[in-house]
Amino acid sequence: MIDVKFECEGNFKEKEIRNFVEKSVNQTLEMLKSSNLKTYVSIFLTNNQEIRKINYKFRKIDKETNVLSFPQNEKRMVIDLENYLILGDIVISLEKILAESIEQKKSFYKHLLHMIVHSTLHLYGYEHTNNKVADIMEKKEKDILNELFQRKNFKL
Repeated sequence: MIDVKFECEGNFKEKEIRNFVEKSVNQTLEMLKSSNLKTYVSIFLTNNQEIRKINYKFRKIDKETNVLSFPQNEKRMVIDLENYLILGDIVISLEKILAESIEQKKSFYKHLLHMIVHSTLHLYGYEHTNNKVADIMEKKEKDILNELFQRKNFKL
């Protein structure tokens, strides 16, 4: 289950982005699935100002960033007494993603997909705190992105 909250002003097409995010997370989770439990992820799509506040509140870093991940990984009953694996929360600044995609000369949706895969891997415990674990995370990230880019039902 994916819960998406959209609070971002600007020329962002909410319905299109919301659908893209849900599909991206679902397909990434499908590739990472490690248990039979249903999973729950909450995603907050916002702007630079809001992600900066969240970044400062939880990480004591006073600047905007493209994405934040807050892993929980706990089993809980969510709906109709069914157990879910609560993976955690993802916060994405659409404003930052757009600026970076222009700067990096790539499509907004390709960059957004990359950040979704990256942040979802963080929910599964992948890190880039040193070269060894960063290499592992980067390889997994590339494998998932390559798979998603090759799927016919996945349009960017």
